[in-house]
Amino acid sequence: MAVIERRVSINAPADLVYRVSQDYSVRYEWDPFPENISVVSGDPDVLAIGTRVHVKSRLGMNMLVEFVQLMPPTRAAVTMVQGPWFLAKFAGSWIFESDVSGTRTEARFRYMIAAKPAPLHLIIEPLALLYFSRVVSRRLAGLKAYCEKRFPT
Repeated sequence: MAVIERRVSINAPADLVYRVSQDYSVRYEWDPFPENISVVSGDPDVLAIGTRVHVKSRLGMNMLVEFVQLMPPTRAAVTMVQGPWFLAKFAGSWIFESDVSGTRTEARFRYMIAAKPAPLHLIIEPLALLYFSRVVSRRLAGLKAYCEKRFPT
């Protein structure tokens, strides 16, 4: 299983960064990854453990994920229920840590992926790792820009 982790410091409080990251009504304004996101089970206005969300990427990949951890304003984590043919497993966690002053947040996105089919994982996993590494970096950059522009400290 490959692990991708990226971090960025955002000039905004953790509770705000967390809310923006989990608010699907503004997600398209900052997140370059999804073409479409829809809650398919659970209350679309109140995410909870067990909530399932269908995500279609701009490249056309479809993934159904389920929230396995929600600890506002510090953590959200999902695991893949169904996904693209080349992923055996996918899990992602978003962690938000406030600095001492409470005005800056370190946002950390961590994704774990395992490729399939097994005979091809040595080829597919590095390609998936490269792709998701770029995705994670772009998502964090988008979150940072959105939070800092709309909520200057």
